[in-house]
Amino acid sequence: MAKIDLVLLHAPSVYDFRERSIMFGPVSDMVPSTPVFEMYPLGFTTIAEYMERHGLRVRIVNLAVLMLNKRRFDVEAAIRGMDPVAFGVDLHWLPHAHGSIEVARLIKKHHPDTPVVFGGLSSSYFHEELAAYDCVDYVMRGDSTELPMTRLLFALKGRGSVDDIPNLTYKTADGSIVVNELAWVPDDMNDVSLDYSYSMRSVIRDRDVMSSVPFKDWLQYPVCASLTCRGCTHGCATCGGSAYSFRTHYGRTKVAFRDPELLVRDIANVQRYIPGPVFVLNDFLQAGRDYVAEFIRGVGKLEMRNPIAFEFFKPPKLDFYEFLNEHLRDYSVEISVESHDDAVRTAFGKQHYTMAEVEESIANALSHGCSRFDLYYMSGLPRQTAASVRETVAYAKGLYQRLGNDRRLLQFISPMAPFLDPGSMAFDHPERYGYTLRARTLEEHRRLLLQPSWKYIMNYESASMPPDEMAEATYDAALGLNRVKAEIGVVDVCTAARTEVRIGRAREAMRKIDDIMTGAPRWREERLIAVKAEIDRLNESTVCEKTELNWPAHLSPRTVFNVAGLWVRENLRSLRRPKPRSAPPIGPKAKRVRVVSPEAASGCGRAEA
Repeated sequence: MAKIDLVLLHAPSVYDFRERSIMFGPVSDMVPSTPVFEMYPLGFTTIAEYMERHGLRVRIVNLAVLMLNKRRFDVEAAIRGMDPVAFGVDLHWLPHAHGSIEVARLIKKHHPDTPVVFGGLSSSYFHEELAAYDCVDYVMRGDSTELPMTRLLFALKGRGSVDDIPNLTYKTADGSIVVNELAWVPDDMNDVSLDYSYSMRSVIRDRDVMSSVPFKDWLQYPVCASLTCRGCTHGCATCGGSAYSFRTHYGRTKVAFRDPELLVRDIANVQRYIPGPVFVLNDFLQAGRDYVAEFIRGVGKLEMRNPIAFEFFKPPKLDFYEFLNEHLRDYSVEISVESHDDAVRTAFGKQHYTMAEVEESIANALSHGCSRFDLYYMSGLPRQTAASVRETVAYAKGLYQRLGNDRRLLQFISPMAPFLDPGSMAFDHPERYGYTLRARTLEEHRRLLLQPSWKYIMNYESASMPPDEMAEATYDAALGLNRVKAEIGVVDVCTAARTEVRIGRAREAMRKIDDIMTGAPRWREERLIAVKAEIDRLNESTVCEKTELNWPAHLSPRTVFNVAGLWVRENLRSLRRPKPRSAPPIGPKAKRVRVVSPEAASGCGRAEA
């Protein structure tokens, strides 16, 4: 078997979470993954597919999933047994700041001469500090690193120099840090593909299912994403993927869309091989009417069997839902309004629509074929008070009443935790939004992640709502919203009762942790370990049942037949020797825009966590 060129490793948020007692709280209740954030970024799939298209061998290994599913899984032994040309570690979401570095240290322990490459938005933001760690050799910056990463792998295989690779920050032999120009920011997403058949082919080729699953329970709930664009047209204050963040830190001045016919092809591939729901990420309405019409007509021609859901950044109008209803027999909608209070939403950066418009949009959707409408609220927003958070319950109940208690509407609330995104407006200018930052550097965030509960892990404090008030208000609102949904029948009585019990236990556990933290420091670790089993039981779901987020999925004979055909084709393909290829062209040479001396770099994040 050919040597693996790149192993992409996804770490848990906290590397030794299996030993530590940390109450992560409801930080992941609104996403499929657990609080260790085991879901790897979509960029893993696009990078791997792109590289293999250009003749390289790539393997994805989700260490976080393996650690969750196998209590005795030996991470160090697994890394020791790997032998690629290079390792790639993602630091896309900042909650992975601890785990990613610890995994990189293990790589260097067992493979001191093998390059370690970091990537992702958080890596891009902290690229110089990150490159100063002894266990990091390269940092690839930006939101579209498929081509530069491919060029880097060819260079590491002796077919080029790193000097002319854009977006690359790297360390030289003497410890100096070189920052190449952030010059590769493609105008569209047409040269990459979020191809789930690649993931299935890799499973067949490597004879390993669990290493590449996107998150812990994916085999039971195989939800897939379809990515419409990179970048954004909106300016939410705490979002590291806002128009401001992309423009200021990642070189993107306009949104890069994927052509609608290619997006339709991606969805067709999902439906061909995977029975789960398809979630269309990023609001495709940003691309304009012609794009929307071509995309929806194309999806309509697929005669979707899989449930499909759309994320929107502002409430669509009646004519759009009429158009959806004309072409799709089943669809769902998700909007994160953050707060029911228009004044709070304006402070957050969502002044481009009102809640009255949201209510009208929901009514239009439900009367035009929408099978489910998810509405999300958040606590911890700029200028938001504890009273405003608690008022969410009354608003949500009133909204149900105005819509005839339609059970297709599902409403959720969770805290904005653990971090303000690096590169967001609120992170760069916290005082403008009423925040005080508890951490600014990567190393400071790594230390926060080891605190015993989500209230202590947060990297910010709001002048309008201190952490204690935020935690209590969030639990109050979640408890009230759970009761409202139970009264209406959105969730069954047993599910609601379990959620209520969990919220009560979570509050009590947080009080125990507060008591431990005010006690003598020498006894803290021992007392925290004593409550670890209780904390672990509370971590996966708190403010709602995880299954409330799920759309239905079903397995058809056609899907089984298609997977069987893919298995045969991939096994036949593995018998043929792949032809060697050269690196793809990248245009003008990148500029070395800055060199940091070893002395200047030495103070950047070398401390142990």
